[in-house]
Amino acid sequence: MSDRFDEQVEENASFAERLAPSPLSRRKMLLGGGAGALALVAAACGTSEQGGPSSTGDPTSTTAAGGGGGGGDVATAQTAAGLEVLAVNTYNAALEAPLDYPEAVAQFATTARDHHQAHLDAWNELLTSLGEQAVTEPLQPVAGEVMTQFQSVTDVAGVAKLALMLEQVAASTYFAVIPTIQNDQALELATTIQPIDMQHAAILNYVMGQYPVPEAFADAEQSVTA
Repeated sequence: MSDRFDEQVEENASFAERLAPSPLSRRKMLLGGGAGALALVAAACGTSEQGGPSSTGDPTSTTAAGGGGGGGDVATAQTAAGLEVLAVNTYNAALEAPLDYPEAVAQFATTARDHHQAHLDAWNELLTSLGEQAVTEPLQPVAGEVMTQFQSVTDVAGVAKLALMLEQVAASTYFAVIPTIQNDQALELATTIQPIDMQHAAILNYVMGQYPVPEAFADAEQSVTA
């Protein structure tokens, strides 16, 4: 496996180690919600990190198409980039929401957001090297489905569940496309990023009081296409 994102693996491991001694009651308290929780959900999906798309509180609002266009590895890269835009937007808008939530939750969201921004940058670097446009819009129709779901969420635990769903969809999608990829750089990206998303999902499961790795094998059941 490529060592391109080794630092991200280490960051995830460090975060998991910090949470490991926390009893279930404390982990649930991290998601305790409050008067501002709905504002967090209503904003949950708006921007990227510094230099990325700007937040609008709407996971479907950015500017250039994600998914579609080319075929084969180009379509795979566009789909992956569209998913990364959606993940960046979700985490960044959550961080910008007017909610005073625990430091550990904010730190995880910041770290995960930065990881997804790095993944997006890598996919767009590949796309532009192939003569394609960089992707700046979240992948449809999944972005619309995310909007529908977060409109019904009323607390921070619901936001965490939504983030978990996004991480699972991303990991599952990468798992599904890996056997089809011909381009060496695209294959390196997909096989390196997929475990990072699974780590994010494991951390979210643990924080919510669930077993971190509930499945014995990775699968493509939640994979999506443009």
